[in-house]
Formats: sequence, structure tokens, C-alpha cells
Amino acid sequence: MIEIMDSAMLAIQACLGARKLYGDSHGAASRQLDQAWESLRNLLGQRVNVRLVRIHDSLLFDDLPLPSCPRLKDGITRLLTEHGIEWIEFENGLNRDHLARLLKQLERAVSAYSPLGTQRIKVGRLARSTSMAPAILLPDAQLSPQNHVLELKEIWTGLHKVEQVDHRLTDLVESVRRAVPAAAAVWRQMAQVKDHDEYTFVHTVNVAILSAALAEAVGMNPNQVCDLTFAALLHDVGKQHTPLQILSKPGKLTDSERKQMERHTVDGAAILLGRLNVPDFAPVVAFEHHANLDGSGYPNLGRGRYPHLASQIVHIADIFDALRTNRPYRAAMSVEKVKEILTDGAGRSFDGVLLDVFLDSVVQVSDPQPESRQQAA
Repeated sequence: MIEIMDSAMLAIQACLGARKLYGDSHGAASRQLDQAWESLRNLLGQRVNVRLVRIHDSLLFDDLPLPSCPRLKDGITRLLTEHGIEWIEFENGLNRDHLARLLKQLERAVSAYSPLGTQRIKVGRLARSTSMAPAILLPDAQLSPQNHVLELKEIWTGLHKVEQVDHRLTDLVESVRRAVPAAAAVWRQMAQVKDHDEYTFVHTVNVAILSAALAEAVGMNPNQVCDLTFAALLHDVGKQHTPLQILSKPGKLTDSERKQMERHTVDGAAILLGRLNVPDFAPVVAFEHHANLDGSGYPNLGRGRYPHLASQIVHIADIFDALRTNRPYRAAMSVEKVKEILTDGAGRSFDGVLLDVFLDSVVQVSDPQPESRQQAA
């Protein structure tokens, strides 16, 4: 298999050279791209994904250097080094267009604001450790929120078909959690994403960021924050079973439609129960995130039973983001109006202390300008 990967990298390097000399539409460039794609497709016929690691000037596959490392050193290896890429993972479903987009990314000038990778090609860096433990593969910090949301959508829609959660969701969780200290900037980036993807998916990522920020503010440790972010990203997973015409209906829902809408909490919990690598409370959050502190809401928990703390955190973040976003049936509300609504629910819908921490420590530093909060097309 190492010979096939070696052939793929040589073809990619030859394609980049031909594109530089003749342009990306020239026959020589197209032929080399076809050869690279064919080699990678052969590899992916034998594995779910294949990963190439760069260590200094060498490219390793299955822990062995490629035979053509000396020939690749001043070509593809140099480009990877310039872009700070230390590993590339090619995944099943890779097509020729994915590979062509990666080449365009490598050809352009290096920029901290340029997203790298595609839906089927992931890139990243190796995390360094002072111990003798092996290096850990981390997602590339330059990946844009647009790519995050595209990944989330793909993971989300396929989640009910498999028993183990897609490993990319773990990468996405860590990326979102690391973004929390730069909340204001992340908010602006997320607002831009709204123009390119469905509301529900963007809303989910927003809720995850807000939930992570609130979790940190109340003193949760990094592992707890990471688990909570994971659960927040999955809190609306049950909506994949809710008809689109109900999710996007501009007017008031009928009683029948509302019952269908409210089923997404039960459906979400059912999807997550028994899934590997999901925090124990993720199904609970999916089930309870519309449940109020006084037992009302849905599902009705009854008096005397309080929602899980993680559910309460996601509930606050969920309502806040929903009210601050333009929807088909109403315009986005101002921060002051949303604060008023949330405060009015203190002690009934929300825990008063938790809400105060959210409004003082999260909203004050992370809410974007009202005009930037747009519903996705």
C-alpha cells in the first residue's frame, strides 16, 4: 500500500507542477490529477481512511517514509510545510473535486484566514508532548466555521446509521471549545456562516459555543466542558426526523405540527442512547433541553424533578440564540429584550443563579451586533 500512496503523492506533485506551467485546465495537469485520485481511491477501497504524516522533510505512511521522499522534498512536502500541515487524512467518499480543491488551497499564498481541507480531506498538526508518549493528531486551527458546519451537517445526518460517533465530531468539539476565549470573533464568524447553511445547523454550533462559555464560567474543568460541548452539538439531533415544512414554517404551528416538533427531544434521545463515544448525559440533554425548572415545558418532567445541569445550561443557550436570530415568523430581538424574557423566566424556566452567570459572564462579552444576526437562507 505504501507504493500506492507514493504514486499518489508523485502524481499530486506533478499535477501542481503542470498547473503552475500551463494552468489547471491543461491536459497534463488533468491527467496527473486523475492518476492521483485513482491511486487514493484504490487505497480507500481497502480502508475507511488513509493518513499521511509529515515529519520535517519526510512523508510517512503507516509509520514508514515514502520511497520518493527525496523527490518530494522540494515539491509537495515544501508546500505542506509552508502551510503548517503535518498530517493529511483522505476519507471514503473522496472524489476528484475534493482533491482539486485541496490543490488550489496549497497553491495560494499562506494566510491565517484561509481554510484548509475539504469535506473528505482533513488536515492538521501534531500536538507536541514533553513525555515519551506518541504525538496526538489535532485538527488544524485554521479550519473555518464554514467547514465546521459542513462537517457537523454530514456527521449529524449519518449519526443514526452507525453505532459509533464519527471521529470528526470529537475534533469539532475540541475546535469549538478552544474558540471560546475568542468569543466575540467567533460570534462574527458564525454570523457569516448563516448565509451559507441551514439555520438549525448554525444554531447548533452557536449553542455549543455559548454552552461551553457558560460551563467554563461556572467552573467546570476542561474535560467537563468538552463533554458538555459535545452534548450541546447533539442536542437537536432528533430534528432530522422532523419534517422540513414544520421546521421552516413561517406561521403558527397547528396542534398536530407542534406535537411533531416536540417529538425531536424523544427522537434525539433515542438516537443517542447506546452510541459509543457519547457522554453519558448527551441523551439526557437531547431529551431535556426544552424542559423547564418548574416541571413544565416538554417533555413534562413533573414537579420535583429538575433537569440535569448540562440540560439547564444548553436550555439557556438554546433560547438565547433562538431569540437573537431572525426567523421566518419574527425578527431577531435585541439583547435587552432577550435579557428581559430570560430574566422573567428565572426560577420557573431557568435557575436564577445560572442565568445570572450567563448574562453577566457570557452575553456581556460575546453577543454580536444585532444587524449581523441573520437567518440562513
